[in-house]
Amino acid sequence: MSNLFDLLLSWLAAGGVFLGWTACILLCLGGLLLAVFSISGTWLVLAAAALAAVLTGPAQFPGWPVIIGMAAVCAAVDIIEWFAASWGVRRRGGSRAAGWLALLGTIAGAILGGMVVPILGSLVGMMIGSFALVYWSENRRLRHTAHAAHIATGAVLAAMSVLILKVLATSALTLWLTAGLLL
Repeated sequence: MSNLFDLLLSWLAAGGVFLGWTACILLCLGGLLLAVFSISGTWLVLAAAALAAVLTGPAQFPGWPVIIGMAAVCAAVDIIEWFAASWGVRRRGGSRAAGWLALLGTIAGAILGGMVVPILGSLVGMMIGSFALVYWSENRRLRHTAHAAHIATGAVLAAMSVLILKVLATSALTLWLTAGLLL
């Protein structure tokens, strides 16, 4: 009877390890999918790295230095995202208030767009929201529609640049984790 119990425990342990690695893979794939829709997926890859650290043990990859490095990348991507819309507006000659409105429009547009059309609506809403608020603000300030549209386009271009940054950062973190675990 003891052998049967030991065999059952062995199968459960192997099943748990299999489920853990499956979760790591799903977290990385989910992070990549979220990044494509301009949602920060880097944090899911960080969660996968933390789970992989538990599965491999403290002396193996990924250790604390890797997890701290990945957390720094995640934080940097989010900080850049917060300031990108304002930077895009200011770079094109927009006011400081328009920069803050770009950030507000990005957040409000993402929330409202996500309510209308889940996931994809967030991306479209984010761009429309930032453009609309910046255009409104700069058109009132400058009384020149073409220049206001030029400035508002800076907010949209910044949002698109952040989307590319998120996809690249999430892909790089996923490749870093995969390469470290396989090599």
